[in-house]
Amino acid sequence: MNTASIAVITVVTTLSLYLIFLVLGVGGIANNRAAQGLDQNKKRDE
Repeated sequence: MNTASIAVITVVTTLSLYLIFLVLGVGGIANNRAAQGLDQNKKRDE
């Protein structure tokens, strides 16, 4: 494996992990707001 392929694999892996944790974090924030009663619109829908 040359330097270019290692760099490409590293960048792709890093971006993939970043996107996965970004989506998990946004979902967690929404659940946390609903649990704390901060998101009044979500409580009305339920």
